Amino acid sequence: MGIKGRGFTLLELLMALAILGITMAFATPSFITIISNNRISSGASDFVSALQLAKAESAARITPVTICKKNTAGSGCLTTGDWQQGWIVFSDINRDGAVNGGDTIVLNHQALDTRITFRGTAGVTNSITYNPSGTTSITAVQVLIMCDNRGFADSAKGILITITGRGNVLKATDTGQTTCL
Repeated sequence: MGIKGRGFTLLELLMALAILGITMAFATPSFITIISNNRISSGASDFVSALQLAKAESAARITPVTICKKNTAGSGCLTTGDWQQGWIVFSDINRDGAVNGGDTIVLNHQALDTRITFRGTAGVTNSITYNPSGTTSITAVQVLIMCDNRGFADSAKGILITITGRGNVLKATDTGQTTCL
């Protein structure tokens, strides 16, 4: 009795690779969409977590805590640019909205992907301050919108912030906005 080969022939291998290639050609766009959607959802969730941290730290430290757009070094706030450049949460002991003196940076969030835009309405264009009493620097419900290069589609996320500083992630279309800010 002879020994029979137990492998693939070259033709079988080429057929399997061709089928795999065709399958990947159809699946790749779906993967790209999933990755893009997750990038936006993750960024929006991170921002709401930073809001919750600022509120909790303000109560715990019994001092105002501010969340603001960060500078490139991550050591202070900016009044230019947009939120996609990243944000910091810091104790604002002297209530001046700037990191200085005895202020402590509690969180330093990296910049978002360059394909993402993240802007807020007039009351949250630069910063939000939480006071130990539970009040905030905002006086009306505010909205931030996070979009990517696909624009204001089903994938865009909105963050609705109440006057008590509570943030909720919603579909951007559910915030009352009709475009990326």
